[in-house]
Amino acid sequence: MTLQQSIEQSKKGDKLAQRMLFELSCDFLKGVALRYAVDESVADDILQEAYIRIFKNIIKFTYVNDAASMGWMRQITATESIRYLKKSKRWHQLSSEGSSQHKSVSTQAFEDEMYKMLLGLPDRQRLVFNMAAIEGYSHKEIAQELEIAESSSRSLLTRARFFLQSQLKKNDSYEKV
Repeated sequence: MTLQQSIEQSKKGDKLAQRMLFELSCDFLKGVALRYAVDESVADDILQEAYIRIFKNIIKFTYVNDAASMGWMRQITATESIRYLKKSKRWHQLSSEGSSQHKSVSTQAFEDEMYKMLLGLPDRQRLVFNMAAIEGYSHKEIAQELEIAESSSRSLLTRARFFLQSQLKKNDSYEKV
C-alpha cells in the first residue's frame, strides 16, 4: 500500500490503512521527535500525541504528493514536541547555559556524529536550533511559540551554531591527527 492509498483509506477509518500509514512514517517522525526530546521514552510520548493529531485531522488533509504529506506530519510532530516541552514546564525550568542530561539512544539510525552533536547542545539552544534551522520557523514565530523575546531566540540560535561549529572543527582536527 502506498502512502497516498494509506492516507485516503485512513480518512475512511480503515484501521489497517492507519497501521500502514504509521509504519510508512514512524521512523521519520520519530527522528523529528528525538531532535526535540533526547530521551527516547519522551520521544515516544510525543510521537503518540502526534499520531493522535494526525489521525484526528487526516479527514481535512488533501494529498498532493508524498513529500507534502510527510511535511504535514513532520510539522504536526514538531508542534507536538514543542507543546510537550511547554506542557511539562521544562522550557521554563531550563537554563540557557545549563547542559542536558542525555540517555543513550538505541536506534541505530540516529548514531551519526551530527545527531550526537545536537544532543550535546543545552536544551534551550537545541529547541531553538531545531525550530529555526531545521523546521524553518522565524525568530518572531519562535518567540511567540516559546514566550521569549526575539533577541533571546537569535542569541540561543547563535550560541547553538557556535557550539556546533566548534564541535565540527574539533572532530575535523581530530581526524587529521
